Amino acid sequence: MELSSQDVSQLDEEQLLSLSEAELRRLSIKLLNDLKEARERLEQNSRNSSRPPSSEAPWEKAPEQSDDQDAPEEPQDAGDAEKEQPKPI
Repeated sequence: MELSSQDVSQLDEEQLLSLSEAELRRLSIKLLNDLKEARERLEQNSRNSSRPPSSEAPWEKAPEQSDDQDAPEEPQDAGDAEKEQPKPI
């Protein structure tokens, strides 16, 4: 990250208002880069980084899908549906 925690904590409205346009632009770029890096780190998990699976808490792990769930269901033929249901008397 480009800005330290101390740098960010010391920023206040009065200090921002005293900055020139060029300084504000440079600060905006630094803040944008920090935000992008922080979001990338938050989105990391054991599937898209070098972290081992055991580093994730059980409630954070995505449920694994079985092969049966991946296969699309076959539509029933309307004629078959009539054969299965008993006719009223």
